[in-house]
Amino acid sequence: KDINISIPINKTIGIAGPSGSGKSTIIDILVGLLEPEKGEILVDKTILASKDIERLQNDIGYVSQAIFLSDATILENIAPGVSLQAIDLSKANRAINLACLDKVIAELPNGIKTVVGERGVQLSGGQRQRIGIARALYNDPSILVFDEATSALDMNIEEAIMSEILSLSGQKTIIMIAHRLSTLKNCDLIYFIDKGSVDDSGDYKMLMKKNKKFKKIENLIS
Repeated sequence: KDINISIPINKTIGIAGPSGSGKSTIIDILVGLLEPEKGEILVDKTILASKDIERLQNDIGYVSQAIFLSDATILENIAPGVSLQAIDLSKANRAINLACLDKVIAELPNGIKTVVGERGVQLSGGQRQRIGIARALYNDPSILVFDEATSALDMNIEEAIMSEILSLSGQKTIIMIAHRLSTLKNCDLIYFIDKGSVDDSGDYKMLMKKNKKFKKIENLIS
Protein backbone atom coordinates (compact mmCIF):
# COMPACT_ATOMS: atom_id res chain seq x y z
CA LYS A 1 0.00 0.00 0.00
CA ASP A 2 1.12 3.53 -0.82
CA ILE A 3 4.17 2.23 -2.65
CA ASN A 4 6.06 4.88 -4.60
CA ILE A 5 9.42 3.71 -5.91
CA SER A 6 11.63 4.71 -8.81
CA ILE A 7 13.97 2.33 -10.63
CA PRO A 8 16.56 4.16 -12.74
CA ILE A 9 17.79 2.50 -15.91
CA ASN A 10 21.02 0.46 -15.66
CA LYS A 11 21.13 0.70 -11.86
CA THR A 12 21.12 -2.13 -9.32
CA ILE A 13 18.17 -1.95 -6.95
CA GLY A 14 17.65 -4.07 -3.85
CA ILE A 15 14.34 -4.79 -2.15
CA ALA A 16 14.70 -5.88 1.48
CA GLY A 17 12.41 -6.51 4.43
CA PRO A 18 11.19 -9.15 6.87
CA SER A 19 9.27 -12.24 5.74
CA GLY A 20 5.73 -11.39 4.69
CA SER A 21 6.46 -7.68 4.24
CA GLY A 22 5.40 -7.66 0.57
CA LYS A 23 8.72 -7.90 -1.28
CA SER A 24 7.68 -10.63 -3.72
CA THR A 25 4.31 -8.94 -4.31
CA ILE A 26 6.12 -5.77 -5.40
CA ILE A 27 8.28 -7.82 -7.77
CA ASP A 28 5.19 -9.58 -9.19
CA ILE A 29 3.60 -6.20 -9.88
CA LEU A 30 6.76 -4.84 -11.49
CA VAL A 31 7.06 -7.76 -13.91
CA GLY A 32 3.36 -7.75 -14.78
CA LEU A 33 2.33 -10.96 -13.00
CA LEU A 34 -0.02 -9.01 -10.74
CA GLU A 35 -2.10 -5.97 -11.62
CA PRO A 36 -2.28 -3.30 -8.90
CA GLU A 37 -5.76 -2.65 -7.53
CA LYS A 38 -5.10 1.07 -7.81
CA GLY A 39 -2.27 3.33 -8.86
CA GLU A 40 -0.08 3.23 -11.94
CA ILE A 41 3.14 1.78 -13.24
CA LEU A 42 5.03 4.18 -15.49
CA VAL A 43 7.83 3.33 -17.89
CA ASP A 44 9.70 6.45 -19.02
CA LYS A 45 6.79 8.58 -17.74
CA THR A 46 4.31 6.61 -19.86
CA ILE A 47 1.60 4.60 -18.09
CA LEU A 48 2.13 0.88 -18.66
CA ALA A 49 -1.01 -0.34 -20.42
CA SER A 50 -2.20 -3.96 -20.41
CA LYS A 51 -1.32 -4.31 -24.10
CA ASP A 52 2.30 -3.35 -23.38
CA ILE A 53 2.94 -5.80 -20.53
CA GLU A 54 3.98 -8.68 -22.80
CA ARG A 55 6.49 -6.43 -24.58
CA LEU A 56 7.96 -5.42 -21.22
CA GLN A 57 8.11 -9.04 -20.08
CA ASN A 58 10.06 -9.98 -23.21
CA ASP A 59 12.77 -7.62 -21.98
CA ILE A 60 12.95 -9.15 -18.50
CA GLY A 61 15.05 -12.05 -17.27
CA TYR A 62 13.24 -13.31 -14.15
CA VAL A 63 14.46 -15.81 -11.57
CA SER A 64 12.16 -16.83 -8.73
CA GLN A 65 12.86 -18.94 -5.65
CA ALA A 66 11.14 -21.96 -7.22
CA ILE A 67 12.72 -23.03 -10.51
CA PHE A 68 10.58 -25.13 -12.85
CA LEU A 69 12.53 -27.55 -15.04
CA SER A 70 11.12 -29.85 -17.70
CA ASP A 71 12.21 -33.45 -18.21
CA ALA A 72 14.74 -32.46 -20.88
CA THR A 73 18.42 -31.64 -21.20
CA ILE A 74 20.18 -28.82 -19.36
CA LEU A 75 20.59 -27.01 -22.68
CA GLU A 76 16.87 -27.26 -23.47
CA ASN A 77 16.01 -25.96 -20.00
CA ILE A 78 18.29 -22.96 -20.48
CA ALA A 79 16.48 -22.08 -23.73
CA PRO A 80 12.92 -23.38 -23.24
CA GLY A 81 10.59 -23.03 -26.20
CA VAL A 82 13.51 -23.00 -28.65
CA SER A 83 14.02 -26.09 -30.81
CA LEU A 84 17.27 -27.91 -30.08
CA GLN A 85 18.63 -27.07 -33.54
CA ALA A 86 17.86 -23.37 -33.11
CA ILE A 87 19.52 -22.89 -29.72
CA ASP A 88 22.37 -20.40 -29.96
CA LEU A 89 25.30 -22.17 -28.25
CA SER A 90 27.33 -18.97 -27.86
CA LYS A 91 24.44 -17.35 -25.97
CA ALA A 92 23.93 -20.50 -23.91
CA ASN A 93 27.63 -20.74 -23.00
CA ARG A 94 27.73 -17.08 -22.00
CA ALA A 95 24.71 -17.60 -19.72
CA ILE A 96 26.26 -20.79 -18.30
CA ASN A 97 29.47 -18.95 -17.39
CA LEU A 98 27.63 -16.03 -15.78
CA ALA A 99 25.52 -18.46 -13.72
CA CYS A 100 28.66 -20.35 -12.59
CA LEU A 101 27.16 -23.50 -14.10
CA ASP A 102 30.20 -24.41 -16.20
CA LYS A 103 31.97 -26.49 -13.52
CA VAL A 104 28.77 -28.41 -12.74
CA ILE A 105 28.28 -29.26 -16.42
CA ALA A 106 31.94 -30.25 -16.82
CA GLU A 107 31.53 -32.88 -14.07
CA LEU A 108 28.47 -34.51 -15.67
CA PRO A 109 29.10 -37.47 -18.03
CA ASN A 110 26.77 -36.05 -20.69
CA GLY A 111 27.61 -32.43 -19.99
CA ILE A 112 25.08 -29.96 -21.33
CA LYS A 113 23.08 -32.84 -22.83
CA THR A 114 22.36 -34.28 -19.37
CA VAL A 115 18.64 -34.95 -18.88
CA VAL A 116 17.56 -33.35 -15.61
CA GLY A 117 14.49 -35.54 -14.96
CA GLU A 118 10.99 -34.40 -14.10
CA ARG A 119 11.20 -31.08 -12.22
CA GLY A 120 14.99 -31.46 -12.18
CA VAL A 121 14.92 -34.43 -9.82
CA GLN A 122 18.39 -35.52 -10.97
CA LEU A 123 19.94 -32.26 -9.74
CA SER A 124 20.52 -30.57 -6.41
CA GLY A 125 18.58 -27.44 -5.43
CA GLY A 126 21.63 -25.29 -6.08
CA GLN A 127 22.15 -26.79 -9.54
CA ARG A 128 18.50 -26.18 -10.44
CA GLN A 129 18.82 -22.60 -9.22
CA ARG A 130 21.85 -22.02 -11.46
CA ILE A 131 20.01 -23.38 -14.50
CA GLY A 132 17.21 -20.93 -13.72
CA ILE A 133 19.70 -18.06 -13.60
CA ALA A 134 21.29 -19.16 -16.89
CA ARG A 135 17.80 -19.31 -18.44
CA ALA A 136 17.13 -15.72 -17.37
CA LEU A 137 20.41 -14.61 -18.96
CA TYR A 138 20.12 -16.56 -22.23
CA ASN A 139 18.34 -13.87 -24.24
CA ASP A 140 20.52 -11.07 -22.82
CA PRO A 141 17.57 -9.07 -21.40
CA SER A 142 17.99 -5.42 -20.43
CA ILE A 143 16.21 -5.99 -17.09
CA LEU A 144 17.19 -8.75 -14.64
CA VAL A 145 14.93 -9.61 -11.69
CA PHE A 146 16.04 -11.95 -8.90
CA ASP A 147 13.47 -12.94 -6.27
CA GLU A 148 15.69 -14.66 -3.69
CA ALA A 149 17.19 -16.44 -6.67
CA THR A 150 20.32 -17.53 -4.80
CA SER A 151 18.55 -18.83 -1.68
CA ALA A 152 19.41 -22.49 -2.44
CA LEU A 153 23.11 -21.78 -2.94
CA ASP A 154 25.90 -21.94 -0.41
CA MET A 155 27.56 -18.64 0.41
CA ASN A 156 30.66 -19.14 -1.77
CA ILE A 157 28.66 -20.01 -4.88
CA GLU A 158 26.22 -17.17 -4.18
CA GLU A 159 29.11 -14.70 -3.94
CA ALA A 160 30.63 -16.00 -7.18
CA ILE A 161 27.33 -15.69 -9.08
CA MET A 162 26.55 -12.25 -7.66
CA SER A 163 30.03 -11.11 -8.65
CA GLU A 164 29.32 -12.20 -12.24
CA ILE A 165 25.85 -10.60 -12.22
CA LEU A 166 27.14 -7.35 -10.74
CA SER A 167 29.76 -7.19 -13.48
CA LEU A 168 26.75 -6.27 -15.65
CA SER A 169 26.02 -3.21 -13.48
CA GLY A 170 25.75 -0.10 -15.60
CA GLN A 171 24.75 -2.21 -18.62
CA LYS A 172 21.47 -3.61 -17.30
CA THR A 173 18.76 -2.72 -14.82
CA ILE A 174 19.03 -5.23 -11.98
CA ILE A 175 16.35 -5.67 -9.31
CA MET A 176 16.93 -8.16 -6.53
CA ILE A 177 15.49 -9.55 -3.32
CA ALA A 178 18.09 -11.44 -1.30
CA HIS A 179 17.78 -13.69 1.74
CA ARG A 180 21.15 -12.46 3.03
CA LEU A 181 21.04 -8.67 3.07
CA SER A 182 24.83 -8.56 2.64
CA THR A 183 24.16 -9.75 -0.93
CA LEU A 184 22.70 -6.27 -1.51
CA LYS A 185 25.91 -4.46 -0.44
CA ASN A 186 26.72 -3.34 -3.98
CA CYS A 187 23.22 -2.09 -4.84
CA ASP A 188 22.97 1.53 -5.89
CA LEU A 189 19.76 1.80 -3.87
CA ILE A 190 17.82 -0.45 -1.49
CA TYR A 191 14.14 -0.09 -0.66
CA PHE A 192 13.36 -1.46 2.80
CA ILE A 193 9.78 -2.78 2.89
CA ASP A 194 7.83 -3.34 6.09
CA LYS A 195 4.13 -4.22 6.45
CA GLY A 196 3.47 -3.63 2.75
CA SER A 197 4.95 -0.13 2.53
CA VAL A 198 8.34 1.47 1.94
CA ASP A 199 9.80 1.98 5.41
CA ASP A 200 13.13 3.42 4.29
CA SER A 201 15.58 3.64 1.39
CA GLY A 202 19.27 4.19 0.86
CA ASP A 203 22.41 2.19 0.15
CA TYR A 204 23.53 -0.72 2.35
CA LYS A 205 25.89 1.31 4.57
CA MET A 206 23.31 4.03 5.09
CA LEU A 207 20.55 1.60 6.08
CA MET A 208 22.86 -0.36 8.40
CA LYS A 209 23.72 2.91 10.10
CA LYS A 210 20.29 4.53 10.42
CA ASN A 211 17.66 1.76 10.30
CA LYS A 212 17.49 -0.50 13.34
CA LYS A 213 15.04 -2.94 11.71
CA PHE A 214 17.31 -3.38 8.67
CA LYS A 215 20.34 -3.94 10.91
CA LYS A 216 18.42 -6.41 13.07
CA ILE A 217 17.44 -8.54 10.07
CA GLU A 218 21.02 -8.57 8.78
CA ASN A 219 22.39 -9.59 12.19
CA LEU A 220 19.82 -12.40 12.51
CA ILE A 221 20.69 -13.89 9.09
CA SER A 222 24.47 -13.36 9.13
